[in-house]
Amino acid sequence: MRWQIKTKAPRAFFKQFPELSPLVAQLIYNRGLKTQKQVDEFFNPDYQEDIHDPFLLKDMSKAVKRINRAIKKKEKITIYGDFDTDGICSSAIVYLTLKELGVKNLNVYIPDRAKENHGLNEKSVKNIAKKGAHLIIVVDCASTDLEEADLVKSLGMDLIITDHHTLGKKIPQTIAFVNFQQKGDKYPFKELSGAGVAYKLVCALLSVQEKRIEHSFKKWLLDLVAIATVVDMMPIVGENRTLVKYGLGVLAQTRWIGLQELMKIAKINPEIEQDSINGEAPLTNLNTNTLGFVIGPRLNAASRIDHANNAFNLLVEEDREKTKDLAFQIEEKNKKRQNLTSKIFKEAEILINQKKIDSLIFEGSIDWPTGLVGLIASKLKEKYGKPAIIYWDGGDTIHASCRAPKQIDLVGILNKCSKYFIEYGGRRCTGGFRAKKENLGVISKILHREFDQGMKNLDLTPVLDIDQELNLNDVSFQSYDEIRKFEPFGRGNSAPRFLAKKLEICELRSVGNGNKHLKMELIMFDKHGEKIKKFNTIAFGLGDKEPILKKGQLINIVFEMIVNQWNGHRGLEMKIIDLKLCE
Repeated sequence: MRWQIKTKAPRAFFKQFPELSPLVAQLIYNRGLKTQKQVDEFFNPDYQEDIHDPFLLKDMSKAVKRINRAIKKKEKITIYGDFDTDGICSSAIVYLTLKELGVKNLNVYIPDRAKENHGLNEKSVKNIAKKGAHLIIVVDCASTDLEEADLVKSLGMDLIITDHHTLGKKIPQTIAFVNFQQKGDKYPFKELSGAGVAYKLVCALLSVQEKRIEHSFKKWLLDLVAIATVVDMMPIVGENRTLVKYGLGVLAQTRWIGLQELMKIAKINPEIEQDSINGEAPLTNLNTNTLGFVIGPRLNAASRIDHANNAFNLLVEEDREKTKDLAFQIEEKNKKRQNLTSKIFKEAEILINQKKIDSLIFEGSIDWPTGLVGLIASKLKEKYGKPAIIYWDGGDTIHASCRAPKQIDLVGILNKCSKYFIEYGGRRCTGGFRAKKENLGVISKILHREFDQGMKNLDLTPVLDIDQELNLNDVSFQSYDEIRKFEPFGRGNSAPRFLAKKLEICELRSVGNGNKHLKMELIMFDKHGEKIKKFNTIAFGLGDKEPILKKGQLINIVFEMIVNQWNGHRGLEMKIIDLKLCE
């Protein structure tokens, strides 16, 4: 991995912001914030000012009008979601709102990840029609489901689609199609999650409802929006930054008892560290890691191992004992997911090591569940720095997940053999396809050829971006508290990473399940090599480096500053991202 320190801000930039410390000014520069207005908006997200009018979304008025008519006429409404965390949260947002508005003739359908695919399908649409639905509200999917949309209409039902995914050449025929990707859409922010779009729908609906409900109800949905935004890896900038920041404050005091129980079983103890005084988001001990690495994987585990209905029911259930049982079931499924992922990853590595690795990793097995192939593809792509296509062999058909480095046009390459797919799609550097098993050979041949050609002149060496090199005095609680002002972190606003050179290893040991992680005590010297300070460090996933390290050695590290709290004590630590022996 190549380390790359970002360009130092010019002297004039530091003079432009004399009220900021050099560290904060450099971090602002690294994030492309060049004006006072940009800086003020970044550090002071404001729900009242930063949340755009939902009616700027094309067809939003049509959607609200049709839903209102369904409510007044007491028509049967079916919410149709997706089986990932974004889809589950989107479904819950619409369901909870309609229920709050008094809708009783309400149903939710989420496809089975293993038996169905993303979006509408013929069988589910027909079943929904048989159960007497008048209106289907789709969330987080179906933007390319042309034939299925026509089927909905032919069966006498109306269709509203809310989504954020990339469009095809045509859009489905609907009563209302709400997706900011379409031509003529005037919504100013183009990075909302599926749950973000669903939230816009309910905000618009609540704004015109004659029925008076609790004024703050829509804000109680922000925790679900925040979870989906982070887990779906949407950039935490602009409106998303505001939604996530306020969502974290809401999550710390969530009214949804399912989330309360899920956090309890995951040993998360949410706290409000500073209350809101003038409408700003309250400060909490929760962060985007809580959403992306604790809550999100558990909600996703429901559909990866069983069915997403378990996660959806957890979010909307009002009975405490039932939510406790659901939270326990999901926790057990997540443990199973972790063990299976580890096992399959090792099996994939054995297959890879038996052959020469070329430009593409392409492996599959009848024993690799379709719910886990995406996770395995991501892990292999990260480890080997190459595109990875991992599939479940379903006998007659294969279900594949694709992951590629950001320099590669994954969807463009998949287009080259689209005629051999039953269906396919993608977004950013992720994608997937289903195909007949008999076409596997020709698909593999075409994809290997296309990746070979597409990667010829690309440097795929992983790059680790570093914000700044720090010295002994910079690694302090004062610096940590300044860095916290940049939260919430995520795509588009990564947690600041720093370089420290020539630290001496004082103690080291591997820890965790399978000794995957590395704990060290490091000695850091000042620029004169005289003063010293010891720091505890944790290096997740770097336990395999223990054999090459010894006490007394000097190392360079790239790290993030973190705080470890125990028994009332607060200790500053370094979370090591990568390390190298000093030459």
